[in-house]
Amino acid sequence: MFEVTQETHIARSPAQVWDVLANFERYEQWSPYVRPKGSPEQGKEIDYSFRMNPANPRFWPVTAIVSEWEPCAKLGFDVRLNWMLTIEERFVLEPAAGGTRLVHSFRCRGLLARLRLSKARRNFKEILNETDRLLTRYLSRPANKPVLSAKPKRKGRR
Repeated sequence: MFEVTQETHIARSPAQVWDVLANFERYEQWSPYVRPKGSPEQGKEIDYSFRMNPANPRFWPVTAIVSEWEPCAKLGFDVRLNWMLTIEERFVLEPAAGGTRLVHSFRCRGLLARLRLSKARRNFKEILNETDRLLTRYLSRPANKPVLSAKPKRKGRR
């Protein structure tokens, strides 16, 4: 087993951060890595698609269980890829001066996690960094403006 954790300060209230995390339909506007679908309820199985590399357009569809659901405080997904690897993604929100302290983590269990692959740990840390950066950016944007907009096509040479 291994775990990677990151803390981020977001200049929004826990309720505002929760509104984004709990709205699975909006994940595509800020998260290039995961697409949860379904009713977010504790213990409920949902459709969950993920990718490790946002440059790859293909998502891997799997099922996940909403392992934690405490409004404005905790959200967790238990993603079973197969008997060799289970990934728990967790968001914990705490009130902090001027906003919210977000503790975002991945805990990996199973045969592959026991190998202690340093590249896997590095990849999950990069995913935490990028996801939290994009979530913070999404929450600081003007209302209804998506973060993951496509770059305009260039015309001619530059």
